Amino acid sequence: MKYNELLQIKDFFGAFKKIDFIKRIDDNVLELSLDRQKFILDLNRNQSAIYTARLQSKDYNAPFDFMLKKYFSNAILTKVIVPENNRILRFFALAHKAYKSFESVIDFEFTGKNTNVILSDSKGIIIEALRHMDKNYRVIKPHQNLTPLKPYKINEEFKKIVNFTTYFEQKFKELYETKLQNSKKLKLSQMQKKIEKFKLLLEGLEDEKKLLLNAEILSQKADVLFANLSFLKDYERKFRLKDFEGKDLEFKLISSPKQSANDFYKQAKKLKQRAKNIHIQKQNLEEKLEFYKKLEKLLAQSESIFELEVLLPKKSKNSSKKDDEKDLSVENFYFKDFKISVGKNQKGNENLLKNAKKNDIWLHIKDVPSAHTLIHSNKQKISEEVIEFAAKLCANFSNLKQGAYLVDYTTRNFVKVKQKAFVEYTNFKSVKIKKD
Repeated sequence: MKYNELLQIKDFFGAFKKIDFIKRIDDNVLELSLDRQKFILDLNRNQSAIYTARLQSKDYNAPFDFMLKKYFSNAILTKVIVPENNRILRFFALAHKAYKSFESVIDFEFTGKNTNVILSDSKGIIIEALRHMDKNYRVIKPHQNLTPLKPYKINEEFKKIVNFTTYFEQKFKELYETKLQNSKKLKLSQMQKKIEKFKLLLEGLEDEKKLLLNAEILSQKADVLFANLSFLKDYERKFRLKDFEGKDLEFKLISSPKQSANDFYKQAKKLKQRAKNIHIQKQNLEEKLEFYKKLEKLLAQSESIFELEVLLPKKSKNSSKKDDEKDLSVENFYFKDFKISVGKNQKGNENLLKNAKKNDIWLHIKDVPSAHTLIHSNKQKISEEVIEFAAKLCANFSNLKQGAYLVDYTTRNFVKVKQKAFVEYTNFKSVKIKKD
């Protein structure tokens, strides 16, 4: 945030009479309403700015948020200043509450990596702050005196803000595009690491054909030993025998011929089982790899930070516990307070059909095999926006070429399962989705 811009914004905000509210809508982002005009004050470190935009809002109930509501709701705006040679926007407010008036000050510090929002009273005593700190040069905690930041020389080229409406809109576009690209780059990097991990796991699997071949060799040796037990002594360990095709087989045994034949059968059985398990493991890894490649493509095509977070959210502290409990054949996404589930394979599709409630919305590509998708309704009304996003997931996680597709949707109670994941459905509507 530039100092010369803050000076001009100070004059612009100073013309307003009333603070309707100041509330936090994201961890470091606040919404300010002045005479019913709304502005966003973004205090993210190294990306701070003031702009106008319609953003998704989170609910906060920390002491900081409570104090914002107490001192800056329906308050009179008495003054706006910018301390000399400091990137700080300071509002003075007067709030009348239950026969008592509060004179309060709120500082928005657009100071690079140390951005902050500090509430104080008329005597300069800190009420609350977005970020508490305890440094030898400054303490930001409730009930402490607010130590002013030292001014410093700022060399900036002055650029006049001709139209504030245009300025605030353009500032959002610039900042949002930067955030979007940075977020996308980070998400794609995370996804690429995940894809590389599954590629390495696939490459590290034992060779299924080699295991089956070794199992066959051991079984053959066991058969030959059993066929020749009447000619062999229990103490014999090294010898040659003809197999059933007349070829020489060399034997170097640790146990007796009979015991060794049984051991060969057991080893062969284990190798066959291992080969079978590797086949299943390989199929699972290939399905996961294909799913993450499709997710990577969706991330690359995303046009909003919100969608990026829906597709690949940040891991919570309890994510490992949730991962242990979840159905690995189904992927879940959370969009506009709704859980949307997508089947990764036939088993996932079957599980969705089996566990769905009658009022859940089921989606499927018209007339072609596709991933089954489910919107968990929780008896709430589902908007067109949610249905369109679910349809987009359905199309992009299905094995389809580029093009436009109709995605049918209906409630689960109108879907009749014929066999496994093969169904018939009625009373449906359709939405057109383009797959790039």
